[in-house]
Amino acid sequence: MTTPEFDFACKPDFDECLARVYAWYAQRIIDRPPVRFHHHNIEYEQHRTIAGPWANAEERWLDVEFQVRTFANSLVQTELKGETFPVYWPNISAVAYNLFLGQSAVFDDVTAWTRRCIDDLENVGDLKIDKDNTYFRAVDAMTDRALDAAEGRFLVGYTDMYAGIDCAAGLRGMGEMCLDIVMSPKPLKALIEKVWGEYPMVYEHFDRKLKARGQLSVTWMNLPARETFNVLACDFATLISPEHFDEFCLPSLRTEAECFTHNVFHLDGPGVGRNIDSILTLPNMPAVQWVQGYGDDAPIMQWLPLIEKIQAAGKSVIVDLQLDELDEFMSKTDPRGIMLWIPAAPKDQQEVLDRVSKW
Repeated sequence: MTTPEFDFACKPDFDECLARVYAWYAQRIIDRPPVRFHHHNIEYEQHRTIAGPWANAEERWLDVEFQVRTFANSLVQTELKGETFPVYWPNISAVAYNLFLGQSAVFDDVTAWTRRCIDDLENVGDLKIDKDNTYFRAVDAMTDRALDAAEGRFLVGYTDMYAGIDCAAGLRGMGEMCLDIVMSPKPLKALIEKVWGEYPMVYEHFDRKLKARGQLSVTWMNLPARETFNVLACDFATLISPEHFDEFCLPSLRTEAECFTHNVFHLDGPGVGRNIDSILTLPNMPAVQWVQGYGDDAPIMQWLPLIEKIQAAGKSVIVDLQLDELDEFMSKTDPRGIMLWIPAAPKDQQEVLDRVSKW
Protein backbone atom coordinates (compact mmCIF):
# COMPACT_ATOMS: atom_id res chain seq x y z
CA MET A 1 0.00 0.00 0.00
CA THR A 2 1.38 3.40 -0.95
CA THR A 3 1.67 6.12 1.65
CA PRO A 4 -0.86 8.91 1.13
CA GLU A 5 0.63 12.13 -0.21
CA PHE A 6 -1.59 14.09 2.18
CA ASP A 7 -2.86 12.47 5.34
CA PHE A 8 -5.73 14.37 6.97
CA ALA A 9 -7.77 12.95 9.83
CA CYS A 10 -10.97 14.44 8.38
CA LYS A 11 -10.14 13.40 4.80
CA PRO A 12 -8.44 9.98 4.64
CA ASP A 13 -9.35 9.62 0.94
CA PHE A 14 -7.70 12.92 -0.02
CA ASP A 15 -5.39 11.49 -2.68
CA GLU A 16 -8.08 9.57 -4.56
CA CYS A 17 -10.39 12.61 -4.43
CA LEU A 18 -7.63 14.82 -5.84
CA ALA A 19 -7.15 12.26 -8.62
CA ARG A 20 -10.84 12.63 -9.51
CA VAL A 21 -10.37 16.41 -9.76
CA TYR A 22 -7.42 16.02 -12.13
CA ALA A 23 -9.42 13.57 -14.24
CA TRP A 24 -12.28 16.08 -14.27
CA TYR A 25 -10.01 18.79 -15.65
CA ALA A 26 -9.37 16.47 -18.62
CA GLN A 27 -13.06 15.48 -18.96
CA ARG A 28 -12.25 11.96 -17.85
CA ILE A 29 -13.91 9.88 -15.16
CA ILE A 30 -12.03 7.49 -12.88
CA ASP A 31 -15.03 5.94 -11.12
CA ARG A 32 -17.53 8.79 -10.81
CA PRO A 33 -17.72 12.55 -11.41
CA PRO A 34 -16.45 14.64 -8.50
CA VAL A 35 -18.98 15.89 -5.95
CA ARG A 36 -18.53 18.69 -3.45
CA PHE A 37 -21.11 18.97 -0.70
CA HIS A 38 -21.55 22.69 -0.76
CA HIS A 39 -23.86 25.37 -2.11
CA HIS A 40 -22.29 28.43 -3.72
CA ASN A 41 -22.83 31.68 -1.77
CA ILE A 42 -24.22 29.83 1.23
CA GLU A 43 -22.19 32.17 3.43
CA TYR A 44 -24.41 35.04 2.26
CA GLU A 45 -27.56 33.16 3.15
CA GLN A 46 -26.65 32.45 6.76
CA HIS A 47 -26.66 35.14 9.42
CA ARG A 48 -23.49 34.67 11.43
CA THR A 49 -23.23 37.57 13.86
CA ILE A 50 -21.19 36.30 16.78
CA ALA A 51 -20.91 37.91 20.19
CA GLY A 52 -17.36 38.68 21.19
CA PRO A 53 -14.85 41.30 22.22
CA TRP A 54 -14.92 43.17 18.91
CA ALA A 55 -16.03 46.77 18.61
CA ASN A 56 -17.27 46.22 15.04
CA ALA A 57 -17.50 43.66 12.25
CA GLU A 58 -14.12 44.59 10.79
CA GLU A 59 -12.33 43.72 14.03
CA ARG A 60 -13.91 40.27 13.95
CA TRP A 61 -12.89 39.74 10.31
CA LEU A 62 -9.28 40.68 11.14
CA ASP A 63 -9.03 38.70 14.40
CA VAL A 64 -6.35 36.22 13.32
CA GLU A 65 -6.59 33.79 16.22
CA PHE A 66 -10.39 33.72 16.14
CA GLN A 67 -10.60 33.10 12.40
CA VAL A 68 -8.05 30.27 12.32
CA ARG A 69 -9.30 28.63 15.53
CA THR A 70 -12.92 28.75 14.34
CA PHE A 71 -12.03 26.95 11.13
CA ALA A 72 -9.82 24.35 12.86
CA ASN A 73 -12.56 23.62 15.39
CA SER A 74 -15.07 23.09 12.58
CA LEU A 75 -13.08 20.04 11.46
CA VAL A 76 -13.20 18.27 14.82
CA GLN A 77 -15.11 15.00 14.50
CA THR A 78 -15.96 15.91 10.91
CA GLU A 79 -15.71 13.61 7.91
CA LEU A 80 -15.58 15.41 4.57
CA LYS A 81 -17.18 13.21 1.96
CA GLY A 82 -16.74 13.43 -1.77
CA GLU A 83 -14.47 16.09 -3.21
CA THR A 84 -15.02 18.39 -0.24
CA PHE A 85 -11.52 19.25 0.91
CA PRO A 86 -10.36 20.72 4.25
CA VAL A 87 -9.25 24.18 3.11
CA TYR A 88 -8.65 27.28 5.19
CA TRP A 89 -8.22 30.45 3.18
CA PRO A 90 -7.60 33.84 4.85
CA ASN A 91 -10.88 35.53 4.06
CA ILE A 92 -11.26 39.31 4.21
CA SER A 93 -13.98 39.32 1.50
CA ALA A 94 -13.75 39.39 -2.29
CA VAL A 95 -12.28 42.91 -2.30
CA ALA A 96 -8.99 41.90 -0.66
CA TYR A 97 -6.84 43.07 -3.57
CA ASN A 98 -8.57 46.47 -3.58
CA LEU A 99 -7.87 46.75 0.13
CA PHE A 100 -4.22 45.87 -0.45
CA LEU A 101 -4.08 48.81 -2.87
CA GLY A 102 -5.22 51.12 -0.07
CA GLN A 103 -8.94 51.38 -0.78
CA SER A 104 -11.20 51.73 2.25
CA ALA A 105 -14.13 49.44 2.94
CA VAL A 106 -17.11 48.90 5.20
CA PHE A 107 -17.38 45.41 6.69
CA ASP A 108 -20.69 43.88 7.66
CA ASP A 109 -21.74 40.46 8.90
CA VAL A 110 -20.91 38.54 5.72
CA THR A 111 -18.89 40.73 3.34
CA ALA A 112 -17.15 44.07 2.77
CA TRP A 113 -18.08 47.00 0.54
CA THR A 114 -15.57 49.40 -0.95
CA ARG A 115 -15.98 53.14 -1.39
CA ARG A 116 -14.98 54.37 -4.85
CA CYS A 117 -11.79 56.38 -4.64
CA ILE A 118 -10.79 57.36 -8.20
CA ASP A 119 -12.59 60.48 -9.39
CA ASP A 120 -10.31 61.46 -12.26
CA LEU A 121 -9.00 58.88 -14.72
CA GLU A 122 -6.39 61.35 -15.91
CA ASN A 123 -4.96 61.63 -12.40
CA VAL A 124 -4.99 58.14 -10.93
CA GLY A 125 -1.62 58.36 -9.22
CA ASP A 126 0.36 55.38 -8.00
CA LEU A 127 -1.49 52.15 -7.29
CA LYS A 128 1.04 50.19 -5.29
CA ILE A 129 0.76 47.40 -2.76
CA ASP A 130 1.89 48.43 0.71
CA LYS A 131 2.86 45.32 2.66
CA ASP A 132 2.48 47.34 5.85
CA ASN A 133 -1.17 47.92 4.94
CA THR A 134 -3.56 46.77 7.72
CA TYR A 135 -5.29 44.28 5.47
CA PHE A 136 -2.15 42.86 3.88
CA ARG A 137 -0.66 42.34 7.33
CA ALA A 138 -3.86 40.64 8.50
CA VAL A 139 -3.86 38.17 5.60
CA ASP A 140 -0.15 37.55 6.10
CA ALA A 141 -0.72 36.84 9.78
CA MET A 142 -3.72 34.59 9.11
CA THR A 143 -1.66 32.64 6.59
CA ASP A 144 1.25 32.19 9.01
CA ARG A 145 -1.01 31.20 11.91
CA ALA A 146 -2.93 28.74 9.74
CA LEU A 147 0.27 27.17 8.45
CA ASP A 148 1.39 26.58 12.03
CA ALA A 149 -1.92 24.86 12.84
CA ALA A 150 -2.46 23.02 9.55
CA GLU A 151 -0.18 19.99 9.53
CA GLY A 152 -2.22 16.81 9.33
CA ARG A 153 -5.44 18.79 9.65
CA PHE A 154 -6.09 20.99 6.61
CA LEU A 155 -4.76 22.86 3.60
CA VAL A 156 -4.05 26.59 3.61
CA GLY A 157 -4.94 28.63 0.55
CA TYR A 158 -4.81 32.11 -0.92
CA THR A 159 -7.09 34.96 -0.02
CA ASP A 160 -9.82 35.97 -2.50
CA MET A 161 -8.09 38.34 -4.96
CA TYR A 162 -9.42 39.84 -8.18
CA ALA A 163 -7.33 42.17 -10.31
CA GLY A 164 -8.09 43.58 -13.73
CA ILE A 165 -11.46 45.05 -14.53
CA ASP A 166 -13.38 44.04 -11.39
CA CYS A 167 -10.72 45.66 -9.25
CA ALA A 168 -10.81 48.76 -11.46
CA ALA A 169 -14.60 48.89 -11.16
CA GLY A 170 -14.33 48.84 -7.38
CA LEU A 171 -11.83 51.70 -7.42
CA ARG A 172 -13.62 53.81 -10.02
CA GLY A 173 -17.26 52.90 -9.41
CA MET A 174 -19.51 50.73 -11.58
CA GLY A 175 -21.62 53.53 -13.04
CA GLU A 176 -18.66 55.77 -13.70
CA MET A 177 -16.82 52.98 -15.47
CA CYS A 178 -19.78 52.26 -17.74
CA LEU A 179 -19.58 55.89 -18.86
CA ASP A 180 -15.79 55.66 -19.19
CA ILE A 181 -16.13 52.86 -21.74
CA VAL A 182 -17.84 55.32 -24.06
CA MET A 183 -16.30 58.64 -23.04
CA SER A 184 -12.78 57.81 -21.82
CA PRO A 185 -11.78 54.42 -23.24
CA LYS A 186 -8.04 55.05 -23.42
CA PRO A 187 -7.48 56.15 -19.79
CA LEU A 188 -9.84 53.38 -18.65
CA LYS A 189 -7.67 50.78 -20.36
CA ALA A 190 -4.64 52.35 -18.69
CA LEU A 191 -6.34 51.97 -15.28
CA ILE A 192 -7.18 48.32 -15.91
CA GLU A 193 -3.57 47.64 -16.88
CA LYS A 194 -2.25 49.53 -13.86
CA VAL A 195 -4.31 47.65 -11.26
CA TRP A 196 -3.11 44.35 -12.71
CA GLY A 197 0.53 45.37 -12.42
CA GLU A 198 0.96 44.52 -8.73
CA TYR A 199 -0.96 41.24 -8.84
CA PRO A 200 1.85 38.83 -9.83
CA MET A 201 3.98 40.10 -6.94
CA VAL A 202 1.16 39.60 -4.42
CA TYR A 203 0.41 36.10 -5.66
CA GLU A 204 4.10 35.19 -5.60
CA HIS A 205 4.41 36.48 -2.03
CA PHE A 206 1.74 34.11 -0.74
CA ASP A 207 2.57 31.26 -3.12
CA ARG A 208 6.19 31.23 -1.94
CA LYS A 209 5.06 31.16 1.68
CA LEU A 210 2.61 28.30 1.12
CA LYS A 211 4.91 26.20 -1.04
CA ALA A 212 7.72 26.52 1.52
CA ARG A 213 5.44 24.62 3.91
CA GLY A 214 4.48 21.92 1.44
CA GLN A 215 1.04 23.30 0.61
CA LEU A 216 -0.87 22.91 -2.63
CA SER A 217 -2.45 25.81 -4.54
CA VAL A 218 -6.05 26.31 -3.46
CA THR A 219 -8.61 29.10 -3.04
CA TRP A 220 -12.18 29.54 -1.83
CA MET A 221 -13.20 27.30 -4.75
CA ASN A 222 -11.84 24.32 -2.81
CA LEU A 223 -9.98 22.80 -5.80
CA PRO A 224 -6.42 21.90 -4.77
CA ALA A 225 -3.75 21.84 -7.47
CA ARG A 226 -0.12 20.78 -7.33
CA GLU A 227 0.73 23.55 -9.80
CA THR A 228 -0.51 27.15 -9.70
CA PHE A 229 -4.26 27.76 -9.51
CA ASN A 230 -6.36 30.87 -10.05
CA VAL A 231 -10.01 31.90 -10.17
CA LEU A 232 -10.78 34.13 -13.15
CA ALA A 233 -13.80 36.41 -12.91
CA CYS A 234 -15.36 39.46 -14.51
CA ASP A 235 -18.62 40.30 -12.77
CA PHE A 236 -18.54 43.76 -14.33
CA ALA A 237 -19.33 42.09 -17.66
CA THR A 238 -22.99 41.86 -16.72
CA LEU A 239 -23.25 45.65 -17.22
CA ILE A 240 -21.74 45.90 -20.71
CA SER A 241 -22.18 44.50 -24.21
CA PRO A 242 -20.27 41.48 -25.57
CA GLU A 243 -18.42 43.87 -27.89
CA HIS A 244 -17.23 45.97 -24.97
CA PHE A 245 -16.38 42.79 -23.04
CA ASP A 246 -14.06 41.73 -25.86
CA GLU A 247 -12.43 45.15 -25.99
CA PHE A 248 -12.05 46.00 -22.30
CA CYS A 249 -12.21 42.74 -20.34
CA LEU A 250 -10.86 39.93 -22.50
CA PRO A 251 -7.29 41.26 -22.90
CA SER A 252 -6.68 41.56 -19.14
CA LEU A 253 -8.33 38.18 -18.51
CA ARG A 254 -6.03 36.60 -21.08
CA THR A 255 -2.97 38.20 -19.47
CA GLU A 256 -4.06 36.87 -16.10
CA ALA A 257 -4.84 33.38 -17.37
CA GLU A 258 -1.42 33.06 -18.97
CA CYS A 259 0.22 33.43 -15.54
CA PHE A 260 -1.27 30.23 -14.11
CA THR A 261 -1.35 26.52 -14.88
CA HIS A 262 -4.96 26.01 -13.80
CA ASN A 263 -7.63 28.69 -14.16
CA VAL A 264 -11.32 28.17 -13.46
CA PHE A 265 -13.63 30.93 -14.67
CA HIS A 266 -16.24 32.02 -12.11
CA LEU A 267 -19.16 32.60 -14.49
CA ASP A 268 -21.44 34.59 -12.24
CA GLY A 269 -24.90 34.62 -13.76
CA PRO A 270 -26.60 35.03 -17.14
CA GLY A 271 -25.27 38.58 -17.64
CA VAL A 272 -21.69 37.33 -17.61
CA GLY A 273 -22.73 34.11 -19.33
CA ARG A 274 -23.67 35.89 -22.56
CA ASN A 275 -19.92 36.27 -23.13
CA ILE A 276 -19.29 32.53 -22.99
CA ASP A 277 -17.95 32.25 -26.54
CA SER A 278 -15.16 34.71 -25.78
CA ILE A 279 -14.51 33.28 -22.31
CA LEU A 280 -14.00 29.81 -23.75
CA THR A 281 -11.02 31.12 -25.77
CA LEU A 282 -8.98 31.93 -22.66
CA PRO A 283 -5.73 29.94 -22.24
CA ASN A 284 -4.88 27.59 -19.37
CA MET A 285 -8.56 27.44 -18.45
CA PRO A 286 -9.71 23.82 -18.21
CA ALA A 287 -12.97 24.57 -16.43
CA VAL A 288 -15.81 26.99 -15.77
CA GLN A 289 -17.87 27.39 -12.61
CA TRP A 290 -21.45 28.15 -13.61
CA VAL A 291 -23.37 30.21 -11.03
CA GLN A 292 -26.94 30.59 -12.24
CA GLY A 293 -28.18 32.83 -9.45
CA TYR A 294 -31.44 32.95 -7.54
CA GLY A 295 -35.18 33.06 -8.12
CA ASP A 296 -36.26 32.16 -11.64
CA ASP A 297 -32.61 31.61 -12.62
CA ALA A 298 -32.00 28.95 -9.96
CA PRO A 299 -33.51 25.75 -11.50
CA ILE A 300 -30.64 24.02 -13.23
CA MET A 301 -32.37 22.24 -16.11
CA GLN A 302 -32.96 25.45 -18.08
CA TRP A 303 -29.18 25.90 -18.31
CA LEU A 304 -28.40 22.56 -19.98
CA PRO A 305 -27.67 24.21 -23.38
CA LEU A 306 -25.02 26.43 -21.75
CA ILE A 307 -23.51 23.53 -19.82
CA GLU A 308 -23.41 21.39 -22.96
CA LYS A 309 -21.79 24.23 -24.89
CA ILE A 310 -19.01 24.44 -22.31
CA GLN A 311 -18.49 20.67 -22.48
CA ALA A 312 -18.46 20.71 -26.29
CA ALA A 313 -15.64 23.26 -26.17
CA GLY A 314 -13.53 20.74 -24.26
CA LYS A 315 -13.95 22.49 -20.93
CA SER A 316 -15.19 21.03 -17.67
CA VAL A 317 -17.89 22.72 -15.62
CA ILE A 318 -18.92 23.03 -11.98
CA VAL A 319 -22.70 22.73 -11.66
CA ASP A 320 -24.52 23.95 -8.55
CA LEU A 321 -27.84 22.17 -8.06
CA GLN A 322 -30.31 21.10 -5.42
CA LEU A 323 -30.62 17.53 -4.26
CA ASP A 324 -34.11 17.14 -5.75
CA GLU A 325 -32.72 18.12 -9.18
CA LEU A 326 -30.01 15.45 -9.23
CA ASP A 327 -31.81 12.53 -10.88
CA GLU A 328 -33.26 14.56 -13.74
CA PHE A 329 -29.93 16.30 -14.31
CA MET A 330 -28.05 13.01 -14.50
CA SER A 331 -30.63 11.50 -16.84
CA LYS A 332 -30.16 14.28 -19.41
CA THR A 333 -26.47 15.15 -19.15
CA ASP A 334 -23.15 13.63 -20.19
CA PRO A 335 -21.19 13.12 -16.95
CA ARG A 336 -17.81 13.78 -18.57
CA GLY A 337 -16.41 17.06 -17.36
CA ILE A 338 -19.13 17.62 -14.75
CA MET A 339 -18.42 18.43 -11.12
CA LEU A 340 -21.47 18.67 -8.88
CA TRP A 341 -21.87 21.03 -5.95
CA ILE A 342 -24.80 19.82 -3.87
CA PRO A 343 -25.97 21.11 -0.45
CA ALA A 344 -26.76 17.65 0.93
CA ALA A 345 -26.98 17.00 4.66
CA PRO A 346 -24.32 14.66 6.11
CA LYS A 347 -26.87 11.85 6.51
CA ASP A 348 -27.62 11.98 2.76
CA GLN A 349 -24.12 12.35 1.38
CA GLN A 350 -23.10 8.71 1.00
CA GLU A 351 -26.38 7.95 -0.76
CA VAL A 352 -25.70 10.82 -3.16
CA LEU A 353 -22.24 9.47 -3.94
CA ASP A 354 -23.74 6.03 -4.60
CA ARG A 355 -26.25 7.55 -7.04
CA VAL A 356 -23.59 9.55 -8.85
CA SER A 357 -21.41 6.43 -9.11
CA LYS A 358 -24.11 4.85 -11.31
CA TRP A 359 -24.24 7.83 -13.69
